[in-house]
Amino acid sequence: MPKVSNIIRSEATPDVSGRPLIQDTTWQLADGTYWSKYDLCGYIRETPWFGVYGGGFGGWIVSASREYHSAGPLKQELLVHQDSLMLNYFHSTHFGTPNLLVPPGWSKFFGPYLVYINTGSEEEVLADAANQALIEQSQWPYSWVEDEEYPLSRGSVSGRVTGQTKAMVVVYDAVEQQFDLQNLGYLFHAETNEDGTFAIENIRPGSYDVVAYPLAGHGSENLARKSITVEAGGTHNIGDLDLPEPANIIWAIGETSRRSDSYHWSDELRNYYWHLLPPANLTFEIGKSDIGNDWYYAQTKTPGIWKVTYEDERNGYGRILRVAFAAASRSASVTVAINGNDIGHFAYDNDATIYRDALQNGNFHSEVIAIPANYLADGSNTISFELLRGLIMYDAISLAVDE
Repeated sequence: MPKVSNIIRSEATPDVSGRPLIQDTTWQLADGTYWSKYDLCGYIRETPWFGVYGGGFGGWIVSASREYHSAGPLKQELLVHQDSLMLNYFHSTHFGTPNLLVPPGWSKFFGPYLVYINTGSEEEVLADAANQALIEQSQWPYSWVEDEEYPLSRGSVSGRVTGQTKAMVVVYDAVEQQFDLQNLGYLFHAETNEDGTFAIENIRPGSYDVVAYPLAGHGSENLARKSITVEAGGTHNIGDLDLPEPANIIWAIGETSRRSDSYHWSDELRNYYWHLLPPANLTFEIGKSDIGNDWYYAQTKTPGIWKVTYEDERNGYGRILRVAFAAASRSASVTVAINGNDIGHFAYDNDATIYRDALQNGNFHSEVIAIPANYLADGSNTISFELLRGLIMYDAISLAVDE
């Protein structure tokens, strides 16, 4: 079965024998292109099935639920790679997830998941695997499992997000950890409907925090949270979770979603090649430049300065600059300035994402910077992002009047 599929791409892997190794499991091929096992990574909670196929057969890992996997909705993971390998990581430190350090007495139930073998043409085995995933999801939780740590009677949580109604809602029980870095417990999630309502079913009984974060707008720092108890067979309406939308926005580059998904090259298939392309220096002119062509998914070259120019006036008020980074790799360090005045310096741990083919996110960081009124100029103003070390990926940037 020489071909692999992670749903997003279904293909044969190249022969890398004798090719120069660029970094871990990443090679340059004879035609000058690159291939890496990281090309075939994906978002684990968006990938209910994946596997290998060919020669009239398919072999698949089918997961009816991802509740027991580490991290949050944007957890990326190795799924398949060369040598017809299928990888079912319950936990790993790939793409910025921390090490699993467990306290005495800790336990956790992983699975069940299905190893599924089918036969047919390539098109038939792919379609059958996708259909089998739907069948397994409809049967979750599996009634045939008898274990006190796998409850069959479960509860549901519903509510509404107000303010910025396009949001992600996360329910998780390892509340001593950050929800998107958690690895000790169970996690459930759902995107809101257009009116901000949400409902999540099949939640294991227990104590949880419910967290909402925006998937649009400019409140990148916003996080709404409530603590709840889910009972077996119970329904729990938590009411409203408020994500207030910032006022007095002057301009913005993108909208917050914890992804770089509106910028140049962010929608390409994963490959080592992309992070080599963004320029070291650029100037983005508000009102004239285009975020899809002129702002890149990541700033990757040092030394390098990306500048944003815009028109403003000194009106006695300061400004609020919101900068949300979707990822930070190789111990990224960046200095932010306005009109030559430093207004922030930020350094982050290595999430090992950008140079491993990630095009939309790694570990999220949100900064809210107060700009004094006397730093502003009448007419043209310039905000600069000087990359001193590493690689940085942008989620959204916005400037507002600070009244």
